[in-house]
Amino acid sequence: MRWVAAVSDFAAFGDAERGSWTNPTRASGYIELFGPVSNHATKRMLDVAGLKPGLRVLDLCCGQGNVSEALVGCGCRVTGIDFSPAMLEFARARAPSASFIEADAQRLPFGDAEFDTVVSNLGVCHVPDQPRALSEARRVLRKGGRFAMTVWCGPDVSPCFEIVYGAIKTHGSPGVLAPAAPDFHQFARAETAKKLLQAAGFTDVQSTVIDCAWDLDAPERLAEIYEKGTVRAAMLLATQPQENLAAIRTALAEAVRTRFAHGDRWRVPVPAALVSATAQA
Repeated sequence: MRWVAAVSDFAAFGDAERGSWTNPTRASGYIELFGPVSNHATKRMLDVAGLKPGLRVLDLCCGQGNVSEALVGCGCRVTGIDFSPAMLEFARARAPSASFIEADAQRLPFGDAEFDTVVSNLGVCHVPDQPRALSEARRVLRKGGRFAMTVWCGPDVSPCFEIVYGAIKTHGSPGVLAPAAPDFHQFARAETAKKLLQAAGFTDVQSTVIDCAWDLDAPERLAEIYEKGTVRAAMLLATQPQENLAAIRTALAEAVRTRFAHGDRWRVPVPAALVSATAQA
């Protein structure tokens, strides 16, 4: 995929993420189109988080509140944070007994060791300074507290991202670039995840892969999902010349049609990496 090489300053990326996710139309598009597959990762993530009733749990980058709702169902005392007021509106409606705060994962508005557990479902990849977000998660965790997060696997593992990135690489305009951004899939690589989490003050870092998949009623739906329910990919697609965009859409639909037929529907695997760790004593 045509990302600009990584740099230390991802300000433009951060502005794009904040601007897009605070847009109610983009937030709704994610919930309707991308949200269903994000739910596939929730149960496994909570299984490794060591939950029990009464624990103080922070849902980091909580989005529409699907994980917060599940945490409440486990009997936890739940606080969710997100930088998007549009997403928080959905979250408050979905999990009314949880507490939700508009806040930045890079500067959490909590004291040290306020939480027993921190979880983040597909959220940290949207933060510009991810090492800082991890350090903040460790700071607000008590010693021995559990951390668990998920992130989408890259095209080397994910058939979905393989065909999406491949279509953009083959048919996209060379002049269309996204802002410099962190590696979207870096936490899906076990050694990289271990290094970053240990640097933030975690120990016992474990990684595994969760099977998630799109269940599509038409091959053309995959392009719609990425155009209307994402930020990074949507930026690349929205700024393509019309002929390039049409070619990308056609390539995606053909790949889905020929590779992922499942009865009268299409099942496109989009695996996620699950990373868990313990706050170092």
